[in-house]
Amino acid sequence: MEVPIRKSLIRVAMLMPIIGIVPACQTDEEWANRTALQTGAQRIDAPAIRSRQTATFFRTSEERLLVEATQVLQDLGFTIEESAPRYGVLAGSKDRNAVEAPQVVAQVALTVGLAVLGVRYNPVWDTDQVIRTTLSTRPAGASDATLRVSFERIVTNNQGISRVEELTAAEFSSGFFEQIRQGLARQT
Repeated sequence: MEVPIRKSLIRVAMLMPIIGIVPACQTDEEWANRTALQTGAQRIDAPAIRSRQTATFFRTSEERLLVEATQVLQDLGFTIEESAPRYGVLAGSKDRNAVEAPQVVAQVALTVGLAVLGVRYNPVWDTDQVIRTTLSTRPAGASDATLRVSFERIVTNNQGISRVEELTAAEFSSGFFEQIRQGLARQT
């Protein structure tokens, strides 16, 4: 009789941190109000992100820039999905495996550990991802053009649930711009 009580006490002790958090949660009304105010609001760091995602190419027409950008995207494994050269817009994507061994190992270990405690846990890990890019050009003078590129990834887990992550770190756009500059230099 003492062993089942002991197991129950262990389970309750494991759940205490979670039980302590629940009363501190906001009411549904407060959450809804905050969400309504934030929906569609510009990010605080939007100007800095836009600056990282934009580059000016001197003595390069928009048309030439779009052609080179298309070639670079294809070299990187992207499939061009939308192209509107008249408006200076291009969009593409590529599918990639998102399984990471450490994430899977951690989830399996957590499942086994909780099973020992008598708690059922459904492990979750990333399986697939789609990396999407959108770029746009505009004139920047008589013979120059500006290019803005953005990247995001849509990650799906083993439960079929997806999440979207913006890829705004400087290395994404700077590496892309460098490849375009190299391609433009080869053409001159």
